[in-house]
Order: sequence, then C-alpha cells, then structure tokens
Amino acid sequence: MTTVPIDRRAALKARHRRAILDAADSLIGEGVRFSVDQLAERADVSRRTIFNHFSSIDDVVTTVCTEMLGVAIGRFRDTVTSGERASMFDDVAGALRDTDVPGVIAYLWRALGGFAPGDPRANQIFLATFMRASEEMARELAHRYPDMDPIDAAILVSSLMNGTVVIATHWIATTSAATDGESRDLWRDLLERLIATVRTGY
Repeated sequence: MTTVPIDRRAALKARHRRAILDAADSLIGEGVRFSVDQLAERADVSRRTIFNHFSSIDDVVTTVCTEMLGVAIGRFRDTVTSGERASMFDDVAGALRDTDVPGVIAYLWRALGGFAPGDPRANQIFLATFMRASEEMARELAHRYPDMDPIDAAILVSSLMNGTVVIATHWIATTSAATDGESRDLWRDLLERLIATVRTGY
C-alpha cells in the first residue's frame, strides 16, 4: 500500500529533473546565459526545486552537456558486446569518431556564452562535462569487457578523453567553435592525430 505514494513522488521528482534539463537545453539553444529565476520560470518549477536536484546552474549546464556526449556511451550499448583487450581501444576511438564532438563543443560554447581558453568557469564546466562522460564510458567499457582489469578500461578512456579536451581547447582557439566544413575537417585531423598518438605512445 505504501509503494504507490513513494512511486508517485519518485515519478514527480524525475519529471521535475527532466523539466529542468529540458528548460536549460531550450535556453542554451536560444543563446541565453540564464539565471536560476529564468530557468525556474521556463521549467515551471520553483527555485528550491532546482536546488533539490542540482547544486548550481553550472551543475545543470554540465549535466545537459554531458547528456550531449551520451551518444558515445550509447554506441557501446548498441554495438559493443565483448572482445579482446586490444579491441577496447578501437571501441573507444570508434565512439569518439562517431560522436559529433564539435557539435557538443559548440553547444557548450553557447551554454557558456562563448569563452576564452583561460576562462576558469568555462574550463571547469568543460572539464567536468568530459570527466563525467569519461567515467560513464569507463564503467560501460568495464561492463562490456568483464574479464579485463577495470583500471585498464579507466586508463584507456581517460587517456583518450583527456586528449580530447586538449585538442578541443586548440580547436576552440582556432575556430571559435564554428561547425562549418573547414572547422569539422580540422577536428577530424586533430582527432586522428590524438588517436594515433595514444595508440602508439611516445
């Protein structure tokens, strides 16, 4: 008998969280650097409800941007079953190739109202977004390769994702997060350079 109200509360909580994230996504899409009040109004929730789910506006933005990188994790769930240790690298590299990382970076750029590479707030959100995605990808990789040491999975993913942050910083400085053909060509060149460097080592 008591499970019904608990389930309703959980469902309401999930709806509120989703409404907040969808509202943030909408505001980001409009190029708005929004306040808590603007987000609460768009999500049709109270300020308190936002802080019941997220520690700050930056936490909201980071979560929305991490969802954008979820395509890479989704690729594992859809296509990767198991394999030899050597194939783990190809799985992670393939996920990065298949993910529209320039689109995600451009989205982050809009979310933060544009930022210079030295902007501490932007860098914190940028790094947190890739760190969350990296942790989730490492967990998924360890799950798909149960016979492998999970530390190996974490090191592999960390190497490629941290490298992605490095080339992303260079790409932003060069392109201002534009997503035209020339900018995307540059991204592909940088990504292949990263993959080759990590694969062969120094």
